[in-house]
Amino acid sequence: MGNSREKLREISHSNSSQPPLDLFKKIIWACATSTQLRHGKFVHGYIIRNNIISDIFTYSSLIDLYFKCGNVVLAEEVFRMTPKNNVVAWNVMISGYVSTGCYVESLGIYDDLREAGIKPDAITFTSALAACSQLAALERGKELHNCIVESKLDSNEIVMGALLDMYAKCGAINEAQGVFNHLSTIDLVSWTSMIVAYGSHGQAFEALKLFDKMLKSNMKPDRITFLAVISACSHAGLVDEGHHYFNLMVNNYGIQPAIAEYSCLIDLLGRAGRLYEAYDILQRTHYIREDVDLLGTLFSACHLHGELKLGEEIAKLLIEKDPDDPSTYIVLEKMYASTKKWDEARKVRLQMKDLGLRKNPGCSWIEVDRSIRYFLAEDKTFSQAELVYDCLSLLHFQMEKDEVAVNAAL
Repeated sequence: MGNSREKLREISHSNSSQPPLDLFKKIIWACATSTQLRHGKFVHGYIIRNNIISDIFTYSSLIDLYFKCGNVVLAEEVFRMTPKNNVVAWNVMISGYVSTGCYVESLGIYDDLREAGIKPDAITFTSALAACSQLAALERGKELHNCIVESKLDSNEIVMGALLDMYAKCGAINEAQGVFNHLSTIDLVSWTSMIVAYGSHGQAFEALKLFDKMLKSNMKPDRITFLAVISACSHAGLVDEGHHYFNLMVNNYGIQPAIAEYSCLIDLLGRAGRLYEAYDILQRTHYIREDVDLLGTLFSACHLHGELKLGEEIAKLLIEKDPDDPSTYIVLEKMYASTKKWDEARKVRLQMKDLGLRKNPGCSWIEVDRSIRYFLAEDKTFSQAELVYDCLSLLHFQMEKDEVAVNAAL
């Protein structure tokens, strides 16, 4: 990379002709691939200083560079200067927003593309569907599905795979099943997406049946597929089945479990209340025994099952590793309060206060009239806030009333 920069400096101080535009594209691509923002900005500056006329692919390469380097603002600035009569730059912008977690902005660019009269292609739809998947924006996803059919891209395997993933993540099991059944070729990603859809929405046995069907079709599962299967077992409390598939992954397919697989196994045992068994696995496996996320998963399970002794031990480890994470203190305080250990709960609150820690506000969102509306806990600045909180109060009152009625019946 340094050699490319020096080469451009030599050219800029010589009387030789300007290098071909393809050279700039290759250098920008190399900067993006290695996330070398400083070098990429140098090339961009060289192009501007020397009044080099760029084409759509040079602009798109620069947008891609800035997104991959995490600089969304510069990507947006380049896009504003880019000629917009070609779908390429639009696609880079949509996919770039998705890659940086700006899902709402990604769908906004898709809407701008349609208003500009640009015809979306397979890449456009794939990226826009990914944004819908992350936002669980089902209605927007259905709109995209209609556009895909109108564009005659419903036979494109990549697009249909993205559509299946969108329906699966939005919890639209019937729609996901419909897309899955009409795939001309079912690859491993599609099998896995459908297994995830079943498993994460309470249909664990359907997930396991589909996995067995996949094996009979001679499709070899990978780490992600097994993760989906074990997760399905976890959601349904199928501990023995989850153990079986975990061992199958290791012994029959030679896949050594990583953090994600162990996390799923710990969650499976934790949900079933087999806390010390889960903790024993953590202790025996040296490279995961002090992983904060795994400890956090087990800590939450201790809270769920009221296991204070083990919970205190894990909380101590979590605080040693990440003393600034407020969630550990909050859960520990709740555990003390639930066992009426008020002095210990008060000490935890004071410790949080001394450290200046506050609970991060919860965030949720809902899709209304094709737009995503965000809500933060205790936020009363949005429109109709008073009406929303009145509705929440009524719901809370009704829940308490129903709980009293159930307890009385028991």
